[in-house]
Amino acid sequence: MVNYVQRARDVRHILSTSGMEQGTRKVLELLAEDNEMLRQEMQQIIVTVDKMANIVADLATVGQRLKNDWAEVRKRFHPQNEAGGDI
Repeated sequence: MVNYVQRARDVRHILSTSGMEQGTRKVLELLAEDNEMLRQEMQQIIVTVDKMANIVADLATVGQRLKNDWAEVRKRFHPQNEAGGDI
């Protein structure tokens, strides 16, 4: 017996072995279970992508801070600034 419905031939097989009424019920139940499984998997993907977006945003913030800090270090210790302190 087929425990899933992926192709039209699966539906035909279930209908031919179980009859129209029972087969239709089985096919609809299998489709509903597959849809629920897909919904749960998509929910997990959404959570993962959201976490990844937060990480990328944090990395962008860190990168901007590093850029600003590097510019400040270059400004303070540039060879033209002989005092080596704040300008």
